[in-house]
Amino acid sequence: QLGLPARYVPPPRGVVELEGVWTALDELAPADKSRLVQAVVAVIGADRSVSVAEAELLRTVCALLHCPLPPLS
Repeated sequence: QLGLPARYVPPPRGVVELEGVWTALDELAPADKSRLVQAVVAVIGADRSVSVAEAELLRTVCALLHCPLPPLS
């Protein structure tokens, strides 16, 4: 650890890396899906900057979980 902030780096195969989890996550209760999306938003916004890759990942998560895309501010 050099004390540098972590930066999101997309996995080599993109969202294909996450294929094994979508069914289980989509079966979550609506409140749990909302908490998961809120957690993703908190993580990608922690550095007060949202990269294109981070925004695309959030969009993909929301689409696959059948959740609305929250505003990113």
